[in-house]
Amino acid sequence: MRIAVLVWLTLGTVLATSPVGAAEPVALRVGSFTLAPAHTPQAVVMVKNLTAATYQGALRVRGPAGWNIVPAEQPVSLAPGQSKRVVFTVQRGTIVEANSYAMEVTAQGAGASVVHRQDVVCASAPYFRPEIDGKFGDWKDAIPATFITAGKKTTVSTYWNRRTFAMLVAVEEDQLVAWQQGAVCDAVQVAISPDDTPTGNSPDQPAGRYEFLLVTDGGRGKCFQLASPDTKLAEVANDRELAPLAFDKVEMAVARQGTLTYYECAIPFKTLADIRPGEGREFCLSILVHDPDGTGLRDWGHAAGLWPSERNRLAWSRWVGAKWGPEPPFDNKTPWGLCSSKY
Repeated sequence: MRIAVLVWLTLGTVLATSPVGAAEPVALRVGSFTLAPAHTPQAVVMVKNLTAATYQGALRVRGPAGWNIVPAEQPVSLAPGQSKRVVFTVQRGTIVEANSYAMEVTAQGAGASVVHRQDVVCASAPYFRPEIDGKFGDWKDAIPATFITAGKKTTVSTYWNRRTFAMLVAVEEDQLVAWQQGAVCDAVQVAISPDDTPTGNSPDQPAGRYEFLLVTDGGRGKCFQLASPDTKLAEVANDRELAPLAFDKVEMAVARQGTLTYYECAIPFKTLADIRPGEGREFCLSILVHDPDGTGLRDWGHAAGLWPSERNRLAWSRWVGAKWGPEPPFDNKTPWGLCSSKY
């Protein structure tokens, strides 16, 4: 279970003490917590060997002042190029309203001490069934996650109930360009998948994910289903017209207030057949915000600290009306979860 709370995410910082001119032997990052810090979450460290030799070392994790994380140290052994998931436990932590938790990971080995600092969030949906009506008073008990791209905020709030998974994405932007209003349009692209389904790297492999696009059409908005788990990656790699992909099973509303565009939707769990609703369930959720006349592409994977090597052209469907950057987006495998409450 993960709790998504208001946060200003900053990129992780890597500091290394090693011979002059030597590159860091490992890359480090910390995943989002699966429970609120006061509820004994796991602190999951991803470590990757960047050298051509076997890496033997030890990892230590430190949280904010007053936190207790165990064990104090864990050994790690990595073949050349290998990545590994190393799990620590937060035995004592405190919840802060900003949902920004300064974490520090130290890897000692191969003649170097690598220190990675990263602001980590809890990412999860409390149990509640909101009205999808373009009004947002019933989202006060959600736990929003906010990230900033080129000075503009994107805030993602989620809920779940036995029937639907609901989202509210608030996008700060100078203007809203509707679908079919011009050659490109503003949109929110969402990828949802089981947490044990890696993104394929060959066009003949299945997509392994549910993928939706939310746009405004001048009314309540429209949803398009871009992919399902059995869709071939070769299909999603080509620009497709949206009209044939219209998907009316997602309830949604789009509203504009000042400089904010709100995309509100509820996706039936019947549509997400591989994602079973239940407290403590974990899955992967990631978001791209398309703001072609403003900030360009906003990528939650970047805000969550994915490595540059985790960019993947096959992780996101192409569609007519999108404006992509010179580099592919990050992978869509960022963790999320379902919890009972934010309290």
